[in-house]
Amino acid sequence: MDAESALTALSAHLERDLVPEQVTLSIQSPEGRQFQYVYTQRLTTPWVDPFVRMGSEDYEEITVDLATGVLDGRVLAVHRTIAMFGTDRPSAEAVFARLIESYGQPSAMVTGSYDSELIYAYGTDGFIPDLPALEASMHPVVTGQPMTASISRYAVFFHDDVPCINAIGRDAFYEFRMPRPEDPTASCDAALRVRVQVSGPKTTIHFDLMDYRLIRANRAATDQQILEALDEEQAPSRIKL
Repeated sequence: MDAESALTALSAHLERDLVPEQVTLSIQSPEGRQFQYVYTQRLTTPWVDPFVRMGSEDYEEITVDLATGVLDGRVLAVHRTIAMFGTDRPSAEAVFARLIESYGQPSAMVTGSYDSELIYAYGTDGFIPDLPALEASMHPVVTGQPMTASISRYAVFFHDDVPCINAIGRDAFYEFRMPRPEDPTASCDAALRVRVQVSGPKTTIHFDLMDYRLIRANRAATDQQILEALDEEQAPSRIKL
C-alpha cells in the first residue's frame, strides 16, 4: 500500500486526518559532494500528545512508517496503540484469544500480570510456528553448561541467531550508513508483535506490524541512488530521489 491509500483508509477509520511528517536526508561524500532529499517519513496522529498519553481518557494512536521515493512512499510498518480505562477492559488472555481465533497459533506468546506479548514471525522460509521450540533445537541445554542469551522476554530466553529475534523491535526508518554493519533483520521477512500492558486502571494494547523484507529493499535501493548521486564520474540511472 502507498502513503496516499494508507492515509485515506486510516483517516476514515479514525474519522480524523493523519498528518505527514517530513524529514531531510543530508549527506556529504569524502570528496565534498553533497546530497539532500526531503521526503515524508511517516504519518502520525498529532492529536495524541504527551498530555493525552498521561491522561485518564481512552485514546487510539496510529503511526505509519513510509519508504523513500525510490519505492514511491510505500508502507513499511504500521504501529497502533489503544489505551483503555475503567472496569470494562479486556485481559491479555482475551486479546490474544481473539488474535488466535483470527490468525491461528502465534510463533511465541508470554502472559504476565503486567506485561504480556504475542508474536507472529515470518522468516525467510515462511511462518515460524514455534520460536521457543526452534530456540531449543538450535541451542539444546547441556547439563552443567550455563545458559547464555542476549535477549529475554519475560523470562523466555532466545539467542541472537534464532530467526527474527534480532529484527523484532527494530525501526523501519531509513538511515544512510556506509559501510553498512551486519543486518540484524536478515533472517526475518515480517512480524506482527502485540503487547498488552496493565497498570492500575489503564490497559494499553500495542500492535506493531513490520515488513522487514520491504524495509531491506527500500534501504538497498535508496543506498544505491544516493551513492550514484554522490559519484561525479557515474551517470545516475533511473534516479527517483
